[in-house]
Amino acid sequence: MKSKRKEAVKSIVLVILVLLSLALSYLIITYQPDYEIFTKRATQKAVDSNKNDLLNFLIPDSVVKNYEGSREEPIVQNSITKVASVDAVKNKKVLKDLLSILSDGESVESRVRNRNIEDITTNNVEKILINYQVTLDTALVKPIFFSEENSNISLEFDTIVLLKDRPNMIYLYKKDDKNYLQITLKEEIYEKINSKFNERKQSYAKYSLNNRFIYLKEADEDNIIDEYSAEEVNLNKLAKDIFEKKDNLRISNEDEVTDGYGILRSINNRLVYTNPSNEGGREVGATVAINNTMNFLELGYIGDTNYQLTTALEGIIIFQEAYKDSIVFSKDGHADIISEDNSGGIYKLTSPKKLTKTYLSSREAELYSVEKTEYVINYLYDKVNLKEIDDIVLGYDKIYNKDRNSFSYIPAWYVKYNDRYVSFKKLKEMVENGERLWIGVRWRHCLFTYSLLWMRCY
Repeated sequence: MKSKRKEAVKSIVLVILVLLSLALSYLIITYQPDYEIFTKRATQKAVDSNKNDLLNFLIPDSVVKNYEGSREEPIVQNSITKVASVDAVKNKKVLKDLLSILSDGESVESRVRNRNIEDITTNNVEKILINYQVTLDTALVKPIFFSEENSNISLEFDTIVLLKDRPNMIYLYKKDDKNYLQITLKEEIYEKINSKFNERKQSYAKYSLNNRFIYLKEADEDNIIDEYSAEEVNLNKLAKDIFEKKDNLRISNEDEVTDGYGILRSINNRLVYTNPSNEGGREVGATVAINNTMNFLELGYIGDTNYQLTTALEGIIIFQEAYKDSIVFSKDGHADIISEDNSGGIYKLTSPKKLTKTYLSSREAELYSVEKTEYVINYLYDKVNLKEIDDIVLGYDKIYNKDRNSFSYIPAWYVKYNDRYVSFKKLKEMVENGERLWIGVRWRHCLFTYSLLWMRCY
């Protein structure tokens, strides 16, 4: 009896060993070496290594102060409604400075609270709100907010709030979620942020639009056109930064570099990185795509230009150049970084070939060349489906002057319609010509410019 039981145990062990052997053989056969450069390797720079580089790409949309006892008008559905006048900062350099001050704080504890953030952030308390246009993951901003090396908290957020009556606390949360991240700092931070904020605050009108808020200046100001010299990116230097196989780089006609896997090309006004081996993977979530893109950009794209993350969809991430109080657009590709990502990794990333360098001069824009805020708001309310609008900005068109090798920043209104920015002038032209505004076109299958002067889908 004992012998039979012993033989049965041997048989079971043998079957398990055979199954494990088959599984291991399958893994060996199907394994493909990871040639992609966007995971963090010991031999490459990681986002954790330099929080200042990270700040170049994580500039928020606005910082707004809410005073104790402040009141707002009720929100009217399906309309653009001014609900309050507020103090706010939208200057991108100041926003970066505020975020830098915040990152200097030393955290001693981080915890996720399964409560509604409104329990502690009602309009009856003084608070400072830092607003992002897109949803981020706390894992991405670990170098900025977390001092604890073992902090692996991952929580989505689009807003950071500081409370006057809790001066050593930072709260990160996503609107309408029922939890938030609470970070306790070693020293008080509120007054430092508040002091910097008060130095540069301006009066803004707070509008409600599709369950979110946008901030436009209360008074129309003189519109100024600024001119800067331009500088071309060194293709070979960038290639040495971003490619892992640095000893195997091959240069073709000074406009293409490859390490045998990825390819970096100069095409018209853009630098285009592609990795054909990564095409065909399944789509990844927006926050995963953001993290992958940030890891890549930190390898070699950090410079003097600041960017704001304006679009994050499944597999598509777009950064717009940040300038003064707004963001920049260019029909020729001089002002944005577009990343396409999937489960295989980033397979395409395009960026400007020429960058802004040195300030040259300024001049006033032509009279009436830029519409008044009230006119833009009223026109959109009367003529356009407001449910498709997410944002309205007085941004800048970035125009390249070949003869002077310079860029001009020209004020212009843009509307974020159906997840992408459209020039207000072009949108108005389409409406008045009876053209159907495009709806539901998948980003990945379209080539387009932000001014919608041309668009090709397949």
